[in-house]
Amino acid sequence: MKIDDLGHPGQLVDPETGLVSRRIFTDPDIHRLELTRVFARSWLCVGHDSELPKAGDYLRRVMGDDPVILARGQDGALRVFLNACPHRGALLCRADAGNAMGYVCPYHGWSFDNAGQLTAMADAPEAYKGRVDLGTFNLVQARVGVHAGLIFATFDPQAPSLDEYLGDARWYIDMLFARTPGGAQALGAPIRWVAHKNWKYGAVNFAADGPHALKTHGPITRKIAGGMPLDVLRDLAIEGPAVRAGNGHGCIFVDLPPGMPPWVGFHPDMVALYQKTLTPGQLQLKSKLFNKVMTIFPNLSWVHFPITFRPDQPPVNFFNVRVWQPTGPDRTEIWNWFFADREAPDEYKQASLQAGIRTFTAAGTFDQDDAEAWAAIDAGSRGTIGRERMSSFQMILASQDERIADFPGPGEAYRSTYSEMSEFGLLLRWRELMAA
Repeated sequence: MKIDDLGHPGQLVDPETGLVSRRIFTDPDIHRLELTRVFARSWLCVGHDSELPKAGDYLRRVMGDDPVILARGQDGALRVFLNACPHRGALLCRADAGNAMGYVCPYHGWSFDNAGQLTAMADAPEAYKGRVDLGTFNLVQARVGVHAGLIFATFDPQAPSLDEYLGDARWYIDMLFARTPGGAQALGAPIRWVAHKNWKYGAVNFAADGPHALKTHGPITRKIAGGMPLDVLRDLAIEGPAVRAGNGHGCIFVDLPPGMPPWVGFHPDMVALYQKTLTPGQLQLKSKLFNKVMTIFPNLSWVHFPITFRPDQPPVNFFNVRVWQPTGPDRTEIWNWFFADREAPDEYKQASLQAGIRTFTAAGTFDQDDAEAWAAIDAGSRGTIGRERMSSFQMILASQDERIADFPGPGEAYRSTYSEMSEFGLLLRWRELMAA
């Protein structure tokens, strides 16, 4: 299939006008093509090193539409394998997680160690009479890279290094995942559910979309912000920077409301560690941080902000990380983790986890808001007339000249989370890969 069969990339995502064809969110042919053009060529997050603390640990994960095994070998190395027996393609690993020296195919009994090497077959190797290179039957292995504990993998041998792929985004990743000497820790296994929407709605929303926060989430946002008036919250959102970090990665920052002290929601014992670990620019942003939302292209996102549900309790930050798995043009499986600093007290981790579960899960207040909005977009865009319409990201036309010259972080920082600059940057990278 050629991209020209679906419409020229300049018509699907137009960088000059800020218009985007709604077909990119609904068309099954586009979905099938982006699995090859986008997901098979990108570095995809498959987990975090805190999820595999011991040699032999393994996790069943997904890359695009391919099942994979993320494993820590007996040598301590992290590897990612296609979760398919090289003999006939049967799924090898069927448990979500565990610890094993290797994997055995349930069909013919072919066996592999946890470094992916073939160790046994249905018959003795001599049965092939030397006419088959059995070395070609080791597990198919992806390239693996780790940054700040996040584990990425790609099956593309031509992809740049992970460091080059992440680029300036590493600075923003480190603000959350490497802000203490011990780094971040996953607070349990991912929560998973299926949403009726295209995967790009979530990735773009977290890249990030400022205006929806007060309309879609207005009442609950005001409640968790201590009853602060919506006009004050709106001003904070409008004044917060939006950052394009290159290669489709993008984020926004919202500062603490006026009158709030620095480091709201953080455990006091952690602040000294942040000051020891982070750069002056990172500390400048983090000390006054109210909300940070980011997407690493194509489908890794996170959100971080302080919440309190009771006036007699201080706010606590939750840190939600998710991957938008593209299960269909109108279906996304959301893999949802919560993180905290390794050094944080257990009671703080528990409070942070509970705050996250109440807000950013399938039954969480914020996710229910978003799910309803995204399902409504899908419903309005899927019909014969609707799918031929264009979605507007035209705020970029009024924002692209409003760079922040003295922003402390790398990348291109723009003056407002309402600018649509960072979220449209993700779609520009999508356009680039789809046209290649």
